Amino acid sequence: MASPALIANRPRMEQTPLPRPAHLDYESFWTTEEKPGWLDRVLDQAATWLRDRLGLDVDLSVDGDVHTPDHSKRAQTLHRTASKSRGVRLRVWNTNRDGTFIVTVLAVESLRGGWLQITVTCSDPSRVVRKPAVADQFLDVVEFADVTALRSQSEYTSVEGLEALEALIGSPDRRLPVIVAAPLDDVPFDSWNALVDRWTTRTVGIAHVISLAPHAAQEFASRHRLHAVLPGTLRTYPAGADLSDPLTAKTARWLSHRSLADDDRAVAKTIESFVRQHAASQPLSLPSAAREWSRAFDRIASGKLRAAVTPAPVSLSERRELFATRQRELSELRQAPALRRDEGAQTAPPPVPEVLTAPEAPIQEIEHLRRELTASQSALAASTQSLRTVQETLMLDGIDEESLLGLLELATRTVPDQSAIDTLLDTNDSLQTRIEGLEEDVLTERSDKIEARKALSRLEDDYGRARREIEYLRSKVAERNPEAAYSFTDQGAPQNPLGECPATWEMLADRRDLSDHGIILTASVKKIKDLETVDADGSALTAAWDALGTLAAYRNAVRAGTWDRDVHDFCESGPLGQFRVPPNKHSRGETGSTKQDNRYRKARLLPVPSSVEQSGMVHMWAHFKPYTWTSEKRLRIHYHDQVRSDGAIYVGHVGEHLPSASTTKLHR
Repeated sequence: MASPALIANRPRMEQTPLPRPAHLDYESFWTTEEKPGWLDRVLDQAATWLRDRLGLDVDLSVDGDVHTPDHSKRAQTLHRTASKSRGVRLRVWNTNRDGTFIVTVLAVESLRGGWLQITVTCSDPSRVVRKPAVADQFLDVVEFADVTALRSQSEYTSVEGLEALEALIGSPDRRLPVIVAAPLDDVPFDSWNALVDRWTTRTVGIAHVISLAPHAAQEFASRHRLHAVLPGTLRTYPAGADLSDPLTAKTARWLSHRSLADDDRAVAKTIESFVRQHAASQPLSLPSAAREWSRAFDRIASGKLRAAVTPAPVSLSERRELFATRQRELSELRQAPALRRDEGAQTAPPPVPEVLTAPEAPIQEIEHLRRELTASQSALAASTQSLRTVQETLMLDGIDEESLLGLLELATRTVPDQSAIDTLLDTNDSLQTRIEGLEEDVLTERSDKIEARKALSRLEDDYGRARREIEYLRSKVAERNPEAAYSFTDQGAPQNPLGECPATWEMLADRRDLSDHGIILTASVKKIKDLETVDADGSALTAAWDALGTLAAYRNAVRAGTWDRDVHDFCESGPLGQFRVPPNKHSRGETGSTKQDNRYRKARLLPVPSSVEQSGMVHMWAHFKPYTWTSEKRLRIHYHDQVRSDGAIYVGHVGEHLPSASTTKLHR
């Protein structure tokens, strides 16, 4: 057994710090359409906040770095201009007994408005950070929005405002959750509104808060039933919610009567935590422009750090010139007072020293003293010249004690190894680049996780509904033929009527036998072949082949007279034994915003033979969504169904997601 001394001398094992949960931080991202000048108002409010709350007097119009004498509070300001936009990043460190809180305000102003991002985090991985007071100040001076204007209090909505609320909830551009409150019948509405304001005071900037009037709450419930909000409760609708989607019944979470019955402060804390956890579970990546600005400021800060610790090389001749200039300035300063005193005065010749020669003094002694005086004066002149040479060589302002002690301090100061500093800085730059790449990977994984979670929820919902339908139908069959009701034997999944999947995208593009199944590829062959560079493992190719196989099976069923509905219904409940993909892999059409935008409409105007349409182009709204690589790279197959006319299905696009409101949002 090891001795106590050995145990005591063992190196301590440092624990790896736990990652800080995202829902503990305060994060907000707002946009504005105000004219240029709003950024100056934001900076004025930030300067006031720094002065009043932290005791830091900072000029935010220029780059700067200030701190308190004890370094417990610090503020750094960086500016950048790109194209016709100007941006500012303010980062504040505030250290107290609870840890170090870091507030980052990043704002970019352009000719058409701009955006502002606020992030607050803490060095303590378990501490929840509250909304910074400066967030309210920003909202007071600039009209910031997330689809609709953001308010510092809940927004009252009557029946007339329900359409605007529904548009807000269903908007693909919305980033923040929407909290909808419905009043109790036996509580005065004004009192209920006051409660909602107190409960949601901590959610300013991270959620929309809508308080429904009594009649509006009733109408909202009648329109949306399971997706509405019950009286005396709050319901949170996440970004991307669709009031017509069955999945919303699960994703739009409740705060029940029991949760709201606690003390107001506890309820406010619960709602804040609820909203943050909700947002953290379904996060949206920032627009690419915001990520680029953030990384640009990180690089600027890194460059300033490098400049601060890297000595500027100054040649010996330059140092000598600087010293000579400084000496001339000092000489002029010394001479100026004497010149002013002697101005206008007559210059008298220097007095001739009187040499007293006593009659009794020997001539020889006088001559000896004169020789010694001459020698001393020569030695003094030589020493003075030597000291002057030393002063000029060492470039000292003087030979006094203060100057010499300063020289001694410089000579004995510990000088860090510059090569080691350069290595650390290079490593820091390399790690920063690596972090940026990892951040992109995290965003991709997070987006994939969200999509997978939604797909799983839909599949579970479909599975549950199918099981209930099977049980119902089995019970009906059992009433007449119990043996047939329980005689099902699984013969395995139906096979793709197109056969084995091609090995490459190029082979798919060149498959001539697709036309034998009524599938006519009018899509760009080049775009299909280019998918080879994106689809590394062939997973998307297999998914695309299954989608085309579904079209072939659908065509066979229609021509055989066993199916008379569209492709989407075929995916949901096609004839038994027919090959098909799940309904969540297909969409019957596009959203209203996509159909109404001319750019997006034009992108879906795809080629067909002139025998189908004289212009050779038709809008192909129906599409498969077989595979997702990342949030910004998703496979889509658009087609035009003509089975009932000429027996063919024309596939006009096989490639990445066509432009839409959602893809444009991702790239902004």
